[in-house]
Amino acid sequence: MRKNGSRLISIGQYRLTDLFLFAVILIVAELLAFYAPRLFPNNADFVFSLMVPIVLLVMMRWGWPSVFYAVGDGLLVCLLNMGNENFNNSLFGVYVIGNAFIALLLIMTKFPGKERIAGKWYFSVLFVVAGWLAVFLGRACAGACFGLGFVNVLQSQLWDLLSLAVGIALILILRRLDGMFEDQKHYLLRVEKEKREKMKRDTFGDEPVEIDEESLSILNKRDNDLY
Repeated sequence: MRKNGSRLISIGQYRLTDLFLFAVILIVAELLAFYAPRLFPNNADFVFSLMVPIVLLVMMRWGWPSVFYAVGDGLLVCLLNMGNENFNNSLFGVYVIGNAFIALLLIMTKFPGKERIAGKWYFSVLFVVAGWLAVFLGRACAGACFGLGFVNVLQSQLWDLLSLAVGIALILILRRLDGMFEDQKHYLLRVEKEKREKMKRDTFGDEPVEIDEESLSILNKRDNDLY
């Protein structure tokens, strides 16, 4: 369907496209995190994961589908590490189930709500910290269930503190971009409302015009000259 030469798409199509793009971004980010130590072995200690901030972005934009991103990321990490001699099949449960614990953050999107999370920087930081902790503790709980030990898994995940710091910085930057860290249905409605208000101003010419005092005095002088 076309209007004024532009193609209109449904919310469903927009949502599918948006989710696909973020899936690609997540896969690329995880592949870079995996291969970076091999390409730059001297900087291997500085590798970090962008899983938590990307999943939280999707959660803010579309809600529950973000959980599949977390689970898929855990599966991808395990598949990439299967060739590692230290890899244990139990890690599938640790990463897949542990990552799924980020679903607890769906509660936070209801209370205090997405608008407050996006509107206040400290709520945005709390959102990322809570998401990281949910995954961190979720993996440890899954590790205990699969016989790897709760404490052992916690210790093995301590390197992920860098991921937390990077995640906080990334969200604080992206939340400043219009519509990025916002429920997309609310964003589309807001944009449509602003567009309609602009059209009304253009139609009725009720856009306010500022006139300085000098211009006003000239106008008054010209009016007086008529008499």
